[in-house]
Amino acid sequence: MAGVEELKRAFQQAFEKAKERIGDEIRSWSRVFQFVLDDGTEFYVEISGGELKIVEGRHPSPVATLQTDRETLEKILRGELDAMAAFMRGKLRITGNVIETVKLRRIVEAARG
Repeated sequence: MAGVEELKRAFQQAFEKAKERIGDEIRSWSRVFQFVLDDGTEFYVEISGGELKIVEGRHPSPVATLQTDRETLEKILRGELDAMAAFMRGKLRITGNVIETVKLRRIVEAARG
């Protein structure tokens, strides 16, 4: 299983690939998504001005919070599991603005090509 640093790298790689394909769209985003893993790991992903920042801990006001286990998140980031399928199966729980999480899905899909 990947540690937090590996998850950060996977996010960063997906983001960089997505910027190549949908960079104009990404530059207009300003969102923070909180991740809470079942093992207690917490980090947030901030997308602003075409840049990605990943910070361990809790953000005071994320647009949405995504809860899952590490394996499910790894599979989503590698493109082995669709985030919507994980959500529908109850493997990914989202609180807050569920619609805004489509932006994260766009990044993963664009990264896959």
